[in-house]
Amino acid sequence: MALPNESKIIIIPENILLEIFRYLPVKDRCIAGRVCKQWRRIVKDNSLWRHVNLLEYRLDLSKMWKVLRGHFSPCLLTMRIRGFVHTGCSKRRKASVSDAMLTELSIRCPNLWLLHLDDCNTDGLTLGCLPPTITDLSITKSTWRPRWLRDRNDKSLPNLKALNLSSTVRVDNFDLEDISQWTDLNSLCLNGCYRISDVEVIAKNLVQLELLDLSGTWIDELGIHHISRHLKKLKKLYVAECKDVNDSCLATIASGLPGLELLDISFCENISLDGVKSLSGLYQLTCLAMRRKEKFNVEDVRKCFSHDLKIET
Repeated sequence: MALPNESKIIIIPENILLEIFRYLPVKDRCIAGRVCKQWRRIVKDNSLWRHVNLLEYRLDLSKMWKVLRGHFSPCLLTMRIRGFVHTGCSKRRKASVSDAMLTELSIRCPNLWLLHLDDCNTDGLTLGCLPPTITDLSITKSTWRPRWLRDRNDKSLPNLKALNLSSTVRVDNFDLEDISQWTDLNSLCLNGCYRISDVEVIAKNLVQLELLDLSGTWIDELGIHHISRHLKKLKKLYVAECKDVNDSCLATIASGLPGLELLDISFCENISLDGVKSLSGLYQLTCLAMRRKEKFNVEDVRKCFSHDLKIET
């Protein structure tokens, strides 16, 4: 005898249900946990909460606490949160994270290695409350408390390897002095941090960098000189939309960064085909991004190089 439709879901093995739940967004996963006791138990399986991406939601602090207490455990490895800063309404003052929540997160999730705060406000946060296990920290499109990283001690992000502050407001040259304390950084993204112009301090101190994104900053020939002179391990360099990057800068890059694999010079209007030709000696270069309003002829650019090269225009 055939089972009623409402009973058929019960015969699905729990391991199959677990795999199905992996594909659900966090909100739908939580809703599924309300269906019955069996589903609630499956939804609480720690393997579903290793990588938590909340960027498609804007959760206030009270809701974040509910998620943390209900689902976070030592299995959590990565977490992404979106705040209210650019909502354009009164909610922009709401907090999504706090010192107390970050401290609790450190205790509950001792294996967390990635934390991404998007559209958040750091004014009320203390650097020392960030989980010390983090190796990858992203604070993007957020508001920044000037010199927030200045009060670093031995317990403040001791394992940090990658820092992303893309499009975060108020990050300036003074903050670079503080960032330079993390001498083991291998990735630094400052895309859209338009107050940055002097990168000498990070070039001299962050010699382990393999990726540096300065797109949309005010870096000039002197900055390129410091980068080419000190960052010999650099493999990826992004200087898109930097108005002062010119042919001379490309020549400096070519002579100082022989191990460069990717270079982004998109929308750098002061670069000519002659400047691109000076990069021909970079035999490790596999990708050249040069998106711009007046595009170069791809074939003309390709003729400048004797090896295979991916050109993004």
